[in-house]
Amino acid sequence: MKLIATAIIGLLFFSVTFIHAQQPPLQQKAIVLKRMIELKHYSPKLVDDSFSVAVFRSVLNTADPRMLLFTVADYQQLLPFSTTIDDEIQGKSWGFYDKVNELYKKALTRADSIVSKVLQKPFDYSVTETITSLRRRSGSFNFSTDVSALTNKWSRYLKYVILDNVYDTVNADTAKKITFKAGLISLEPGIREKVKKTELKALKRILDYPTGFSALVSEIYLNAIATSFDPHTNYFSPQGKEEFQAELSTEAYFFGIVFNQNEKGQVVVDKLTPGAPAWKSGEVNKGDELVSLQWEGKEVQDMTGASLEEVYEALDQSIHDKLLFRFKKTDGTMNMVVLRKEKEENDENIVKSFVLNGEKKIGYILLPGFYTEWENETGSSCANDVAKEILKLKKENIDGLILDVRYNGGGSIGEALEMTGIFIDEGPLAAEKEKSGKLITLKDPNRGTIYDGPMVLMVNGYSASASEMLAASLQDYNRAVIVGSKTYGKATGQATFPMDTISSKGVTGNTKGDIVKITVGKLYRVTGQTAQQHGVTPDILLPDAFDGLENGERFEEFALPADSAKRNNYYKPLPYLPVIELSHRSAARIITNPDFQIIKKIVDEQQKILQSASLTIPLKAELFEKWAQQQELDLKSKKGEKSPANRFTVENNGQDRQLLVNNPYAKEINQEWLNNIADDIYIQEVFLVLTDLINLQKTTIKN
Repeated sequence: MKLIATAIIGLLFFSVTFIHAQQPPLQQKAIVLKRMIELKHYSPKLVDDSFSVAVFRSVLNTADPRMLLFTVADYQQLLPFSTTIDDEIQGKSWGFYDKVNELYKKALTRADSIVSKVLQKPFDYSVTETITSLRRRSGSFNFSTDVSALTNKWSRYLKYVILDNVYDTVNADTAKKITFKAGLISLEPGIREKVKKTELKALKRILDYPTGFSALVSEIYLNAIATSFDPHTNYFSPQGKEEFQAELSTEAYFFGIVFNQNEKGQVVVDKLTPGAPAWKSGEVNKGDELVSLQWEGKEVQDMTGASLEEVYEALDQSIHDKLLFRFKKTDGTMNMVVLRKEKEENDENIVKSFVLNGEKKIGYILLPGFYTEWENETGSSCANDVAKEILKLKKENIDGLILDVRYNGGGSIGEALEMTGIFIDEGPLAAEKEKSGKLITLKDPNRGTIYDGPMVLMVNGYSASASEMLAASLQDYNRAVIVGSKTYGKATGQATFPMDTISSKGVTGNTKGDIVKITVGKLYRVTGQTAQQHGVTPDILLPDAFDGLENGERFEEFALPADSAKRNNYYKPLPYLPVIELSHRSAARIITNPDFQIIKKIVDEQQKILQSASLTIPLKAELFEKWAQQQELDLKSKKGEKSPANRFTVENNGQDRQLLVNNPYAKEINQEWLNNIADDIYIQEVFLVLTDLINLQKTTIKN
């Protein structure tokens, strides 16, 4: 009997394996992806028709975000698949990917022809015509009824882009040598050609995706499945994995060239990083004009008239392939050089510290991200790096410290705990709830502090995840004054895994192949509250232009809901900080600061646009000019006022000054940092907030 049972089981296993083997490779991968997420996700969704519709919408929105590619006829061919994708990723019939791959390629090729034809000759700017931007509603698509309507839609869009470019070019000339009407005659041909090149290059970049067009569509499809569970669950191809890991590291692959645009609009070499590939070649010099780029095995990409954004997008297309650069030297000769990227220190990710000298001597530390080196215990750690910078600043006898995590999108939770522990002696810092419902206390990993003086933490709407954990803990413990705008609102934790339902191990630096990042837990403050969707509200709010945008977790379609957990009984906050008095003083300064008042007006205008169902822009020349002028009218009325003088000067700490002595390149880059900090109105205000805090605390001690 046992032999019969074993034979039956074996036969069943063989049948399942045989059927699985008959499925297309992408379908097999999609099935594995779904199963992995269902097994490991904190709150996996039911994969049903509703889920299928979400994946369907995500694929179309990613492929055609401007609704300038597909027509209603294309959409009708795809629509039957909208409720069958769940069946496909559970092993049944397969068809959606093949159809969307076919129609997407045709749509891109068709758009290429439309753009080329429409921009062959100037538009008639005397015709009364408008373009209307509709606010996208969940699940709605505004595809053109047919190719004629699509051509008309492209025509109006491109006409708007040209009008906008001419207007900006004319108004950038402070001498006002040319009117908008005259600019439409003299500047239009050049701008129209530049717009044409930009649009055609954008379409070509998709069609000539580095790993192949089908691979791009596969990535869109697989990531749509992942993000339909929640916005932070993602699929990564091998190339995407390298880019993702680079974001959490202080090292990345570079050619070592910084480009800029000269007065003629040409993209030229501005700086070379010593020791990097371009510098070592000896064939690239400052001032060289970039003419073209050609990746190994790919077509030449013409860079004449390209924007800096287009150039850097082209440079980011590969990490390991060779790239042929064609430069025009300052003497007019042409030069070609083949370079391959090398791993270099990513200067944008590294902690930096400076000294602000004014009424008080304040230390300033910029923390761009919570980086860590993958599977490298001796590698870079942002917490260790911040600790080192604090020790440097202590030698400068600082009176207070500013830690800046604006635009810090998070990273390693472990690093966030280590970071918080630098400023808090001991105790619980946060909590994480697992899929099982178990609530785990996240404690300060080390007793003692490295810095216990007056402190301000700077945040904004792009401070997320680990940054919010740091902000919440410092606020809950009354350890620092939080200043800025409400944070992003992401309080979930993710782990990365290889695409294998059997493996329970996470991704290591040596993991090969595709990976998936899965939301495995939710994070809570020691008070039991959460930053999920709510964000962290600063003690002192500053006007922020991003406040007028739909930016934040609460705007994400599949974001996990906010809830609460049990308050930690071992959490003992420090004495209250005088945040009410500090807030009153800051508000009084903000009212008289013209820069912040301009930002408030920008926010008001943005919110009006968001509240309207649509935005209609005239495309007749004189009406467009009036419309554009009206957009700037309120702001221009304030721009004549003089901003308050800087309250501090910026310099390096003593140790860094020594390192800069014999390094001209580092000196040049460093000077840019000093200038940017000195001109930052937010740092200027935070300097005054911290000065007030120090003075108030001294008064309290005396009394």
